Amino acid sequence: MTCVARRGENIYKRKDGRWEGRYIKGRRLNHQIYYGYVYAKTFKDVRKKLAIKKREYQNQLVSPNLFTGTVSQWVNNWLVTELPFQVKASTFSSYRYKLNKYILPHLGEMPVRKVTRQTIQSLINLLLEEGLSVSTIRTAIQIFKQSFNRTNKENHGYHAIFQGLHYPFSLRKKIRALSKTDQHQLEKAAETSENGLPILLALHTGLRIGEISALKWADINMKEKKLTVTRTLQRIFRQGAGTKTEIREEFVKSSSSHRIIPLNKKILQCLILQKEKAKGDYVIGTNGQFIEPRTITYQFKKLLQSLNFRSLHFHQLRHTFATRLLELGADVASVSSLLGHQSVKMTLDIYVDSLIGQRKYWINKLA
Repeated sequence: MTCVARRGENIYKRKDGRWEGRYIKGRRLNHQIYYGYVYAKTFKDVRKKLAIKKREYQNQLVSPNLFTGTVSQWVNNWLVTELPFQVKASTFSSYRYKLNKYILPHLGEMPVRKVTRQTIQSLINLLLEEGLSVSTIRTAIQIFKQSFNRTNKENHGYHAIFQGLHYPFSLRKKIRALSKTDQHQLEKAAETSENGLPILLALHTGLRIGEISALKWADINMKEKKLTVTRTLQRIFRQGAGTKTEIREEFVKSSSSHRIIPLNKKILQCLILQKEKAKGDYVIGTNGQFIEPRTITYQFKKLLQSLNFRSLHFHQLRHTFATRLLELGADVASVSSLLGHQSVKMTLDIYVDSLIGQRKYWINKLA
């Protein structure tokens, strides 16, 4: 579209003869403006439409210290007009859930202009009393903070109320890897189970459960003995549908999660056998369709029960994959890349205890 004439107030005459009006619809988290458009046959009509739209969106453009509504109105306006343009559907669903569960029940009816640092600190203390973990509270508060970062920094001072907050010290909850004996027993059972391939994939490739669900035969190169991780599959809350959920298949969340993983002889043979009886595009599928993470988790729990195993989370299989590599002397950078971590530091923070054997080795070398 090319406009050939302009006549004030961001109104343009188009080549097709119509008039177009442009208005500021909102701002993204980086404060960049995005626009909305109205059209009419005459300048007068488009000007009227434009005035209506400007009034409709003016509330979202004022700073929080000028906003006269409640926290619930402010947050929900952000969820409707800005956040969907900035994040993936799964991230949006997670943000909305945490705000509705942890923030709005306590602060939703409070006027935005009355929110202070003490308000936020009191909320943190209350959530701690309710038994929430420090990490969950930090995440919820950080998302809440993002809803106030929607306008130009010069227009409000709401960054300050989220500074200087106090959280109790907490140790990161350690995810235990399976012992070698337990891993051997679990693998042996998985090899003979019709639902065992997801377990073997997690133990020998380190894939996340959503990545396993989304894995397609097109992602696997049998000749070159490697697979490429490009997608993930998740069940998320459906927008505007309350507690109803839906399955979403999306690209992995970051460039580091998009990765190539070599296949060892054991998992390659398992995949070759699966391919011979496969129907459809998905590696883990039935009747040509994918199997979602919730079903994989259920099948995993059933297999554990048959083995009289203690309760395990499927994610512990990925942790076991990384731990075994580190025990064998793999360098942290390689393990980090295979896991799809954004940094080596993240890998070190999670798996520092798995490196105790190497630390003992090097300390003894000093003697």
